[in-house]
Formats: sequence, C-alpha cells, structure tokens
Amino acid sequence: MMCLLVFALALAGVGASSVGGPPPPSDADVKFEEFMKSFGRNYPTQYEQDYRRKVFKENLDMIETENAKGLSYTLGVTNFADLTFGEWRSQYLTGYTKPPMTIASLGVFCAPVGFEEPDSVDWVAQGGVTPVKNQEQCGSCWTFSTTGALEGASFVAGRPLTSLSEQNILDCDKEGNKCKGGSMDQAFGWVATNGLCSEVDDSYKCADETSSQCTSSQCPINCAQVLKPGDVTGHTDVEQTEGALEAAVAKQPVSVAIEADQAVFQHYTGGVLTNDACGENLDHGVLIVGYGTDNGKKYWKVKNSWGTTFGESGYIRIEKGNAAAGGECGIRKAAVFPTVKANNYSTVIVV
Repeated sequence: MMCLLVFALALAGVGASSVGGPPPPSDADVKFEEFMKSFGRNYPTQYEQDYRRKVFKENLDMIETENAKGLSYTLGVTNFADLTFGEWRSQYLTGYTKPPMTIASLGVFCAPVGFEEPDSVDWVAQGGVTPVKNQEQCGSCWTFSTTGALEGASFVAGRPLTSLSEQNILDCDKEGNKCKGGSMDQAFGWVATNGLCSEVDDSYKCADETSSQCTSSQCPINCAQVLKPGDVTGHTDVEQTEGALEAAVAKQPVSVAIEADQAVFQHYTGGVLTNDACGENLDHGVLIVGYGTDNGKKYWKVKNSWGTTFGESGYIRIEKGNAAAGGECGIRKAAVFPTVKANNYSTVIVV
C-alpha cells in the first residue's frame, strides 16, 4: 500500500511540474511559422523576427475581422503579411504616373453603334495572355501593364504570344522614371518609335530597385526585337464609360490604372472586390484581360504584377457595373490599348 501511495504522489508531482512548463504556441504563432516557411522568410536578427511576428499578428486580426463581415471577397495571408501598410504601399505602389493631358495617337475609343457585349470575355482562356509576372520591390507596374497589353495586341494581330521585356522599357524609355514611375501611354509611344525586345533577350533585373544589377543596367545596344520600330502603330484611350471599356476588352486586353493603396489589396486572396474597398486616386498600372459574372455580381478580370501568390493565382476580380464616373477603383479613368501590325504588316484596326 505504501508503494502505491508513493507512486501516486510521484505522478502528481510530474503533473504539477508539467503545469508550470511553457504554454503551447498560439494559433497566430503557428500561422506565422507557416508563413515564414511558405514564403522563405529568414530574418537577419531575432529582434527583426519578433517585430515581423507582431506586424503579422496585427494584419491577421484585421484579416479575420474583415472576413467575418461575409463580403464578396476574402482576405488572407499573402506574401505581404509581415509588412505594415505603410511599408507595403511604399514598396509596391510608386509606379504609376498620370500621363500629360495630351490626345492619344489614335484618339479616343467609343463603343461602336449597336455593340452588344458578350456575357463574358477571357483572354487568358483564349491564349492571349502570358503567365503572371512579379515586379517585386520596384515601382515598375507601368511597364508590366504596357508589355501585357502589347503581348495581347500582338496575339490579336496574329503574331505568336511572346513575353516582352519590361527591363527594356525601364532602361531605355527616358520619359519614364524607372522604378519611380511612368505611364502606359508614354511607354506605348516609346515602343512605337523604338521597338521592344523579348523577356528572354532582356530579362528583368529590378526585383530590388536598390541592387547594383538594377541601378547599373543600361539600354541594350543589340537585342532581338520582337516588335520592331513601326510595328506598334499607335495607342488609343478608351472613353470613360462601361460600354466603351467592355467593347475594348472584347477586342483585346486593355491597360488600366486603379487605386490600389488600400489594405484589401495587400491581403486579397479571392472573390470580387467591391467599390467601397478602394477609391479613384490612380496609383497602380494593371491589365484587364476579361470580364464576367459570379453569383450575379459582375466583375472585371485583372492581371496584376505581384506574382502568382497574390490573389487568384496573380489575378484580381474587381466589381463591374458601378455608375460612378471613373468606375470601380477608378478602373475606367485611364484605360488605353495599343494597336500592332499583323505579321503581313497590314494594320489591325479596332472598330
């Protein structure tokens, strides 16, 4: 009996000491560890890791609060989840500069008389869009929107779908300000005069705008130009109406600018982003590649340049049908598309 009593007391002692051990990690801590593993984070100091953990938890609280509202879009842990809103905005939203008030080289596009928009358009499904790219820590969105529209226009003109070089524009178009911004209208004009290399011949070097590789990169003297001078015959601004933008997107992918400096863009993972989540102060160049309807909610399908871990494999759907003059997130305020000659060098005319 004495042996049993001693054994019971020993077990009680083990239990007491275990109560005083370290607490299990919180759900937020577990998610932060998963985030670091998923996105390859390796912070230089413990202090930096602790700070990023704190920022991550604050973002996670915001994400959970927003998702509890049952909105038509969802937020989640993205590659930007350890950045404060200010850090994220300064790194990724410095790239669009409003073009000067000049008339586009081919004027303004309006919806043709009698145009009836298709129920849906998807240039990705039609094979007219290259894979999603990643501008990373450089305000070069304007060049990605430009190349995307030129790739699509070339496809529509009967040319092979070829990934075009953003770096070529960054280094050579001196009216732009490299990682500090530019406009699609301006870049289309430069390509029309000078031509453009492929991504293979002039690869992207400005994932970090402060790197020596980016700051020392120069305009290439020789590269195999996919688009030669004169192959781009001009660019056309789109009237700020939904019908005009629908008609333009039905013809080809269209460059647009939006206001993206809102927290929902930092953490967006899917669904249809509504107009109340953004404004109309344009700061980010992207590419409309189609439109459609999801559970009765109309949307624009937009290709972004923040890699495939952003949103819906690199895409975002933005609400369509808002009566505001500039459209959702200002998407109709600066729409523009280029025109490219066909392989037989007859100009493809958008009507």
